[in-house]
Amino acid sequence: MAEHEIKKNYIISELRSLCAHCVSKSQLPHRCPVKELSLRIESLRGVPLIVNSEFKGLLWSH
Repeated sequence: MAEHEIKKNYIISELRSLCAHCVSKSQLPHRCPVKELSLRIESLRGVPLIVNSEFKGLLWSH
């Protein structure tokens, strides 16, 4: 797995831990802004920017 994918998965797991409903696996329906944000991050695609063998971020176009 690429380094940017690992970082993206870490950020998503950290975000999902911010919603008490999602963490407790509550069956109650709720509107979760954290889930919406994590889905947007999950959908990020781009070309990894690597400088001196170090990952610096993603390059993407609109």
